[in-house]
Amino acid sequence: MSESTDGSTRVYTYQFWVPMSVLLGGMVAGPAGWFLRLSSARFGWALMIGGLIAALGFAPSLFLDKATVSEQQFTQRTGIWGMTAVHTVNVDQLSHVRLTKEESRGRRGRKNTSYYMICHLKDGSQEKVPLGNSVAEAAAGDFLQVVASHNIPISDET
Repeated sequence: MSESTDGSTRVYTYQFWVPMSVLLGGMVAGPAGWFLRLSSARFGWALMIGGLIAALGFAPSLFLDKATVSEQQFTQRTGIWGMTAVHTVNVDQLSHVRLTKEESRGRRGRKNTSYYMICHLKDGSQEKVPLGNSVAEAAAGDFLQVVASHNIPISDET
């Protein structure tokens, strides 16, 4: 995770090596799978398909994941490339913020826990911001400090 400051705005992204590693790994997996498919067809095809998905899907997503925090607003852009979600919360529109977690059962009964920052706005609507990666978690910590400095109530329900 990389943090930079542009005036009073803090910008959070993944360090350059993270998406580059995924991109290069995907680019290597494709040709490796092509050669391995003759000796192990299932493994070879899995490498080719997985490498393609990593190089064309996950690497661009990691390049584009970004969160910004300023005294006026919080913005987060996250998700798989082509299906990105953008969350923008203006501090002057906030009435209160809740930190929550949701537990669900996955396949074979495995428990999955997802964390969210639910921003309740003065007009009665709310913005549910997922805190599912290190970029979002770091930015949320700074945003909550900004919210607290504006005397906006924060409740931690995790």
